[in-house]
Order: sequence, then C-alpha cells, then structure tokens
Amino acid sequence: MKIISLFLVFLCSTFALHAQDCTIYRKGYFIYTDSAGNIHLLKRRKQFQYEYDRANKIRTQYRIKWIDNCSYTITQTLTNSKAKRKFKNYVTTVKIAKADGENGYYYTCVCKDEEKSKIVNFVKKISRDEF
Repeated sequence: MKIISLFLVFLCSTFALHAQDCTIYRKGYFIYTDSAGNIHLLKRRKQFQYEYDRANKIRTQYRIKWIDNCSYTITQTLTNSKAKRKFKNYVTTVKIAKADGENGYYYTCVCKDEEKSKIVNFVKKISRDEF
C-alpha cells in the first residue's frame, strides 16, 4: 500500500511540474513579429487586448476571454484599419503551446485572415518602459 501511495504522489508531482502556468500572460505588455515582418505591441488589461502595428500605424482592440489556463479567445471590437474592419466580431481561438516563463510564450491559432493555415509564433513579454 505504501508503494502505491508513493507512486501516486510521485506521479502527481511530476504532472504538476509539467503543467504550464499561463496566468502571468493575462495582463501586461508584449511584443511579436507577424509573418510579414511587422512588429506588433500588445497591452492586456482586464478583458481587453490592445494591439499596435508600428509599421502600418494600425490600432486594434480585442475583447479577450480566457477559456482555461493556457487558452483564450480574442474578438476584434475596434480598429482604425479599413482592411481589418471585415474581421469585426470574428472570434479567434489561441492556444499557448509552450510557456517560457517571464520571457513569453509560443502560441498556435487558426486565424481567419490566414485562410485556415495554422499560425505558430512567439510572443515576448516586455516591461512597460519597453512598450
């Protein structure tokens, strides 16, 4: 009985070590580069994500809803881009594939503007001063 108990404790602790903690990505400042090479700055606060494309001077606001620890949906609510307005109210599901602590995370999603291709990218966590 002791051996089984010890095995279960070991198994549970091993699983806990491999479980990702994505709560540090729910608010703060982030940066990523899209497939076209444009740099995007992100700010997350409460239920909103604000995104700024430096190269094209495009601002976009999303409503963010966390599904579980490492998955969320974003819904575009506002933008100053005529081209992006067609995506208003479109829901994109994002899965954090690999958390890298304070450095950031790798994510996957199927984005509407990419015509069913799966996007894999890295989002770097930055300080407010870097934003």
